[in-house]
Order: sequence, then C-alpha cells, then structure tokens
Amino acid sequence: MKKYFKSLIKDKNMFNSIYVEEAAFRYPITNSILNKYDGCPVIKIKHYKDVFNRSNQHFGIQKQHQSLILAVKDKQFLYKGPDVCQNFGRANFYYTSFLLNCIYNCEYCYLQGMYQSANLVAFVNIEDYKLAINDALSNGALYLAVSYDTDLIAFNKVLPYLDHFYEFFEKKPDLEVEIRTKSANVDFYKNHKPLDNVIMAFTISPDKIIKNYERLTPPLNSRIKAIKTAIEYGFKVRICFDPIFIGDDLNDLYEPFFNHVFSEINSSYLFDVGYGFFRMSREFFRKIEKQYFSTQIFSDEYCRAGEVVSYRQELRDEFMRKHFQILNKYIDKEKIFIL
Repeated sequence: MKKYFKSLIKDKNMFNSIYVEEAAFRYPITNSILNKYDGCPVIKIKHYKDVFNRSNQHFGIQKQHQSLILAVKDKQFLYKGPDVCQNFGRANFYYTSFLLNCIYNCEYCYLQGMYQSANLVAFVNIEDYKLAINDALSNGALYLAVSYDTDLIAFNKVLPYLDHFYEFFEKKPDLEVEIRTKSANVDFYKNHKPLDNVIMAFTISPDKIIKNYERLTPPLNSRIKAIKTAIEYGFKVRICFDPIFIGDDLNDLYEPFFNHVFSEINSSYLFDVGYGFFRMSREFFRKIEKQYFSTQIFSDEYCRAGEVVSYRQELRDEFMRKHFQILNKYIDKEKIFIL
C-alpha cells in the first residue's frame, strides 16, 4: 500500500478529479497543478464549498478516491490556536491552513470530524496569506503553525507551498513558524536552507501504532532518517510524541520505542519535545464515532472533560510518570512541553 501511495505522488492519476473554482484559474499555482496532472478530469465550479460541504459524504469511503479542489480563500486566513493544540509556551499562537485535509489517512485524525469531505482543498491565493500574516505581525511577535490540518512536507511534491513562503518567512524575524510532519521526504532538507525562525516538528509513534492507525504514513525508521537528515542540514528540530495511546496491547510499546528513538537521535541536537495523549474535541469525536464505531480507538472508554475527549486524568498521570522516567534520561524537563 505504501509503495503504491509513493507512486501515486508522481502519477497523473493520483486524483480522482480536479475541481477548479472559476476565480482560481487566474492564479499561477492553478496552471502549474493542471499541467502536472494534465490527464486528470477537470471540473469547473463556482465555489469549493459547493463540493466540499455537500451533505451525505462518507469520509472513509471518499478517502479511497480523493479529488483535489483548487480554490481562492476569501476570508479569515489565520485562526487562534485551539486549546487541544500545543502552543509550546507561546502566548500569541495562531495557525493557518493553506491546504484542507491530508494525503495520509490516520484513523485517529480529527479532520474526519471537522470536515464532511475527504477531498483536498488547495488555496491558490498565497499573496493574501502573506498580507494576513503581516497584519497579525503588526500586533507583535507571532507563533504560527502552518501544518496542523495537513502535512505540507508530504504534499510538497504535489504542490510546494513552502517554496512560495520560504523567503517571506526568512524576512520576518518576529514570526516563528512550526511545520509539523510525518513525512520521510529527506529531499526537502537537502534543498532548503535552515531558517532561525522555522521549526521542523516530526510526529513519531511506535511502529505498531503506525501500522494499525496511521495508514499510508512512512514507518518509524524512515521518519527517524528524515529527522537525522534535518538535524544534519542544520534545521531546528522538534519531536512530537503525540498522540500517546493507552491500552492493554499498547502500554508496553513505549519504553522500547523511546529508547530506540534516542539510540538513533542525539537529543542534544533537538530544539524541544512535545508530549500529549490522544485527545479530540467532543463534537469531532461524536461525528467520527458514528462512522467508525467498530474501530478500537473509538470504542475505548474515555473521559469527557468539557469539550475535550481523552483518557481519565489518573490514567494520564500514571503513564506520564512511567514515560518521563525514561524520557528524562535523554531530555531535560524544561525542554518537554505537555498538553
């Protein structure tokens, strides 16, 4: 399956179809994509929501035959960081979405509850994003996550968004950017120079978690290779152990997993580490539960605290103590951020 996925990245048949807003045709990115996938059916539409927000779509089934929608973003380019996301101690935390949805298919992904459609929406008006970021910076320093709702590094060979923003980021010393990824794309780090204000954040999990729940993503050792490559080329690197799962068949995975990771990666070269248990907004969890009620993740018992679904606090405390006994052998407490 993963070899098939890698081949599709370069294949003109990667997408079931490409929908294009009428207004999107005048943007260079649109022409670039249509030329790259010139064998793919193109359907003209008035607005992306006419396709993306249609009722009676099944996320899981549609994920097997994704279409690409090229659209023009018309409002709210930046969003205040939600409570379920890690802000790593930054007060002025925002995120943005150049791309809606992801080419990966992680079973626990909250996007299944956020959107009705599994299709990808790529916004082509990048200069408007830059204006919005500049406006936000006028109020002070900004911490901006650009890859929470997708994986820009994994999508880079389809549409290299970061190439369009890299010089812009470099010229904004008051802007700190986090790019989160599960991708094993080492070419990105070889072909881009490291920037002082850009953090590459790698999400990694034990191989059993990856095989069971993170469909189409690279295996652990491939991600470790990408981390080592990023470090070698001078990038600021964050490792995210997130989400952590609790379960009788999973609890013994983490000690050997942590030890293996730090036997491969010199922790002194890491910028910091993120650590968080599986969690999701109550609204998204309910929506996903209806479609995936038979899967292990959504059949487990969770605690609902306010608007967030996660494990009971006493369970989280118990496993956090166990995990930190191992992690603190490699990482100072001050460099581990918890949610």
